Amino acid sequence: MTASDTTHAHTTRGTRHIASLRRVVALLIALLTLWAVPADAAAPRRNAKKTRTTQTATKKKQRTAGDVRRERKLTAGEIEKTQKQINENTRQTRRQLNRLASLDAEITRNEAGIADMQARVDTLDARIKALTDTIEATELQLKDMRAAYGRSLAAQRRRRSQVSPTAFVLGSRSLSEAWRRSRYLRELSEAHAGKAARVRAAAAQLAERREALADVREQQRKELGTLAAARNVLRDKQQRADTLVASLKREGASLKRALDEKRAQARRLDRELDRIIAEEARRAEEERRKAEAAEAARRKAEAEAAARQRAQQAETPAGKTDKPATPPAKTDTKPATKPADEPATPGAGYNTAAADRALSGNFAANKGRLLFPVAGSYRIVSVFGRTKHPRIPSLEVQNSGIDIEAAGEATARAVFDGEVTSVFRIDGYQNIVILRHGEYLTVYAGLDRITVRKGDKVRTGQRLGHIYADPDDGGRAVLHFELRHERRKLNPSEWVKP
Repeated sequence: MTASDTTHAHTTRGTRHIASLRRVVALLIALLTLWAVPADAAAPRRNAKKTRTTQTATKKKQRTAGDVRRERKLTAGEIEKTQKQINENTRQTRRQLNRLASLDAEITRNEAGIADMQARVDTLDARIKALTDTIEATELQLKDMRAAYGRSLAAQRRRRSQVSPTAFVLGSRSLSEAWRRSRYLRELSEAHAGKAARVRAAAAQLAERREALADVREQQRKELGTLAAARNVLRDKQQRADTLVASLKREGASLKRALDEKRAQARRLDRELDRIIAEEARRAEEERRKAEAAEAARRKAEAEAAARQRAQQAETPAGKTDKPATPPAKTDTKPATKPADEPATPGAGYNTAAADRALSGNFAANKGRLLFPVAGSYRIVSVFGRTKHPRIPSLEVQNSGIDIEAAGEATARAVFDGEVTSVFRIDGYQNIVILRHGEYLTVYAGLDRITVRKGDKVRTGQRLGHIYADPDDGGRAVLHFELRHERRKLNPSEWVKP
C-alpha cells in the first residue's frame, strides 16, 4: 500500500468518525428539545388553573348573605316540591290499592254470581233432558194408545157391519141373555170412550210437556245470555285489576310507603284500643275494690254497733233506764242506709260477675246472627287476620277486623244492645265509636257525623253515625269494624250476619 493510499484511508476513517459524532450530537439536541417542550407547554396550563382557582376563591369571597338566603330558599323549594311529589305518588298508590281492593271484592261477588247462574243453567239442562225423555216416552205411549184405539174402532165397525147392536140384543134367547148382551155393549162402549179419553189426556199431557220444555229452553237462553254478559263484565274487571297490579308493581317505593302508612295507622288504632280497654279494666277493678271496701266498712260498723249495744245492755241493771235507747237506734240506721247507695255510682255494677255473664251470654248466644254493622248495599274489601294479597303475593295484609265498603249515603249501626264507652279520633280512621256488650266490645271506625255520645245506652240497629266518604278517593265510604272479647280479637264475619 502506498503512502497516498494510507493517507486516504486515515482521512476516510476520520470523516466517518466526525459524521458519527455529529449524529450523536444532533440526537442529544433533539432529546433535550422534546423534554423541554412539555415543560414549557404545561406551564401555561398550570398558570391557567391557578388563575381559575384564584378567581373561584375570589367569587366565593364575594358571596353575600342575600346570595346564601336565596340559595337556601331555592333548596327548600326543591325539597318541598320533591316531598309534594312523593306525597302525591303515595296518595295515588293508596287510591290504586283501594280501587284494587274494591275490584277484587266485585270480582269475588261476580264469580259467586256466575257460579250461581251456572248452577241454574245446569239445573235447567237437567230439566230439559228430563222433559225431553218424558216427551219421547209420552209420544211412544200415545202412539201405542192411538194404534190400539184404532184397532178397537176397526173391530167395532166390523161387528156393526155384520150385526147391529139392536139385532144383537133382540137375538137373545132369554131375557137374562138380552140383559147380559146389553151390558156387554155398554161396557164395550165405555171401554172405547175410556181409551179415547186416555188418548186425549196423553195428547194434552204431551202438549203441556212440550210447552214446559219450550219455557225451560227460553229460560235457559236468558240465563246463558246473562251468564255470558256477567263473564264479559268479570273479564273486563279482571283486566282492569291486572292493569292496576302492573302499575302498583312499577311504583315500588310509593307502594311501600302507602303500605307502611296503613300499617302505622292500624298500629296506632290497636294501641289506642288496648289503652282504652286497659283503662276500663283498671276503673272497673278500682270500683270493685271501692265497693268491697265500702261493704267491709259497713259490716265492721254494724258489728261495732252491735257490740256496743250488747255492752250497754250488760251494764244497765234490770228495770233501770238511765238514758234513752236512741244511740243504738242511731248506730243501727246510719250504716244500713249508706252502703245501699254505694252501688248506684256510675259503672259500679257494670263489671260485676252476674251482669257480665248475663250480657256476655246474651251477646255470645247470638254468634252468627248479630245485625250487620252497615245497612243497605255493601261489600267486604278486606277480611280478618293476616292474609296474602290475591294478586300481589309479596304483599301481606294484617287486619284486626273487616273493612266494609258501603254504597251511597251509608250509616253504621249497633250490632247489639250496648253502651258507648268511648268516642275518639285517629288519623286515617276519622271518628271511632266503641260499644261495650258485657265482656264483648264492637269498634266502628271511619265515621263522619257521630249521633251518639260517651255513656249513651244504644239498642240493636240504632244509628251511630255516617260513614265517612273520602273525597280524595272518589267519595269511597269504608267502615272498619272490629269485635273483641276484652283484648282478644275475634273474626267479625263469624259473628255478624247480613
